[in-house]
Amino acid sequence: MSFGKRVVTGYILGFKEESNLQGVKDILDVLDEEPLFDEKRLRFYRWAASYYCSPLGEVLKLIHPAGLNIKDQRYISITDVGMEFLQKGMEDRVRVSDILKFISEKKVVSFKTLAKSLNIKNPYNMIAQLKEQNLITEARQIKGGIKEKKGVFVSVRQGIGDDITARLKKSAPLQAKVVSFLSDKGEVPLSLLRKELGNVDSSVRRLGEKGIVSIWEKEVDRNPFEPADKREISFEPNKEQSDAISLITAAVRKGKFSPFLLHGVTGSGKTFVYLNVIKEAVNGGKRVIILVPEISLTYGLIRYLTGIFPSKVAVVHSGLSEGERYDQWKKIRDGKVDIVIGARSAVFSPLKDIGLIVVDEEHDASYKQEDGVRYNARDLSVMLAKMLDAVVVLGSATPSVETFYNAQHGKITLISLEKRVEGRPMPYVELVDMRNLSSGHESRGHPAQRGHGSWRVPSVRGHGERVKTQDSSISERLKSVLSDAFDKKEQAILFLNRRGFSNFIICRDCGHIFKCINCSVSMTFHKRENAMRCHYCDLSVPVPNLCPKCNGYNMKDIGVGTERLEEDVRRIFVKIRIARMDRDTTQKKRAHESILNAVESGMADVLVGTQMVTKGHDFPNVSVMGIISADTSMNIPDFRSSERTFQLITQAAGRAGRGDVKGRVIVQTFNPEHYCFRSVLNHDYISFFNEEIKIRKEAFYPPFCRLVNMRIEGNSEKKVVHAASVLRKIADKHLKPFKGDIILLGPVSAFLSVLRGKHRWHMLVKGSNVKSLHGFIKTISDEFRQNKITGIELIVDVDPQTTV
Repeated sequence: MSFGKRVVTGYILGFKEESNLQGVKDILDVLDEEPLFDEKRLRFYRWAASYYCSPLGEVLKLIHPAGLNIKDQRYISITDVGMEFLQKGMEDRVRVSDILKFISEKKVVSFKTLAKSLNIKNPYNMIAQLKEQNLITEARQIKGGIKEKKGVFVSVRQGIGDDITARLKKSAPLQAKVVSFLSDKGEVPLSLLRKELGNVDSSVRRLGEKGIVSIWEKEVDRNPFEPADKREISFEPNKEQSDAISLITAAVRKGKFSPFLLHGVTGSGKTFVYLNVIKEAVNGGKRVIILVPEISLTYGLIRYLTGIFPSKVAVVHSGLSEGERYDQWKKIRDGKVDIVIGARSAVFSPLKDIGLIVVDEEHDASYKQEDGVRYNARDLSVMLAKMLDAVVVLGSATPSVETFYNAQHGKITLISLEKRVEGRPMPYVELVDMRNLSSGHESRGHPAQRGHGSWRVPSVRGHGERVKTQDSSISERLKSVLSDAFDKKEQAILFLNRRGFSNFIICRDCGHIFKCINCSVSMTFHKRENAMRCHYCDLSVPVPNLCPKCNGYNMKDIGVGTERLEEDVRRIFVKIRIARMDRDTTQKKRAHESILNAVESGMADVLVGTQMVTKGHDFPNVSVMGIISADTSMNIPDFRSSERTFQLITQAAGRAGRGDVKGRVIVQTFNPEHYCFRSVLNHDYISFFNEEIKIRKEAFYPPFCRLVNMRIEGNSEKKVVHAASVLRKIADKHLKPFKGDIILLGPVSAFLSVLRGKHRWHMLVKGSNVKSLHGFIKTISDEFRQNKITGIELIVDVDPQTTV
């Protein structure tokens, strides 16, 4: 419909027989033959918009692939009158002549191109004047979004026998090969003929002219899958798995809302439980959504699922092209698939008859959208299952504190898998105390509880108080364990949650640290590019020869990232084959799959990477997991920092010893006495939870309250500080009726005080009653926005995963 000077796409959410509204505009066209969603889904979208304090229109944009909406393009061409004007060359109207000349040279030009090329700030008024004078004419083109992909297909016509093939062998041998191939294969795409027989286009055309073959176009699927071998679930479940499968399957058959937490140690076979329950659900006529936190985790599951359910699986994630995403979405909408697997956006898939939703690694922060509609796909999955009377299974070896607390209090049914499959032992964990690390001087410490070791390092001091440190990110103990594994032809994974070569570059003459001009963070050194890059806004600049502050040239890179770790491994173990998996190495399409295949096939001896390498991968020959800097996430000033550290390290540790080889985990830390690391030593989630829940209760943080982060952003620091003060005054004004149910913290400058050029202040709002909290947030947000402070944006983040 028309909206001002544009044509926009809207959504019809209901009908009224009559309306008292004046000036209601007509609908220009209806884009969809069938509704995009039914009443139940619309209720779900309305709930999401309300809960996450977002406009309903923004939520509705999430339900279909980007690029599906139509685009309104306005084009201008010159008239005969305009050509006459141009030929007269009227000197008093030079600007008009310039515009007409540009249009006449281009024949047809869009508004956007005209404004950009001639630097016209507001082209609409100028265009309107020229149209009134009949100097130009305007045309509008409504362009559709993504189109179906068409392919050319060929088949032999009925009644074509061997006698025709025999005649063709003498006069046109290539045509004979085409007919023979088609007779054997039936209908095939022309692309396959080219692949098998070479350049056959002219031969196919002549065969078509002779009436021997049929040639036509039809829609083809942009299939993002590699062909999968047919599979069956051949393993027998153990008793824990069998009990879990029976319990969940019974709930699916009842067709009532049932939430489960599948809490199983790493290697306990949670995926096997998923597959069995999914199979039962599909065989019972139900459809399934499976959420995974990382793109890399979809590949293994996809291979399994497409092998078990050929042509019945769709995938949804950001690694697909626009066309592939559209084709997958269309198959889901048209009811051609039974299973959807994908990252967080898969929760909005238009799948019908949903009976089961699986959220793997439910604790993962990747399920939280950090811009636009700031939803948590795990929580939306629970609500969607509730509204559709479906079963939802949240799976994790390290559940979020909130989820496990809910399970303890009966809101979610807890299912535990306490043992690894086939009686495999949990990996042996050792701590390396890095505080007093010295080059070549390490010694064993006292063993920790339950037979696990702690690796202690004495202090060696010289030259005053400076501590000598080793020249590698890998401790002597880790080197020894890796060497032993490589000698046995076993594999290893090294985890470091920081990409790049080093954390920052410092001038050793004046102490200057190179920081991002857009963000309040230091820039990371990337050696292969010889550049410094900001990992928040992606600004990249070459490494300068001189310090910009003192003109000194004595600069040093400090810290270690995955790029440097890879170099260290290559230097220490010269003959070892290394794969690296981080954002820098996974930019290309299917790069994740290629790297994982290299490890799985034994083409790589060691996998180096960020948290991508810690999640859900199952490599039977990996015997060693080295955690290079276990304290990285612990140092973030956030109430979830200990939880995240425990989850990351436990998940990483779980990658070792999943096959016949025993697993060893070496954790390098500067804080070995922390309860997080004590719990990791013994794979003891309950111990960690009991310590963490006491701290959360004392500080009144989730799960004992609900949390909303209200953030003020803007280009002007002065305006941001003022706006934050206005927000607090409005909040104080409305606080009294809530009688202590709501607590305000701040506003204060955010830990990342400047991000992508925006200054940031925030105020945390805590509340024990969800309804009261949301009412309070809506009231103060609406009043704040009525102030219309220019250059200021208020961002409301409900249930934030981080407060930095």
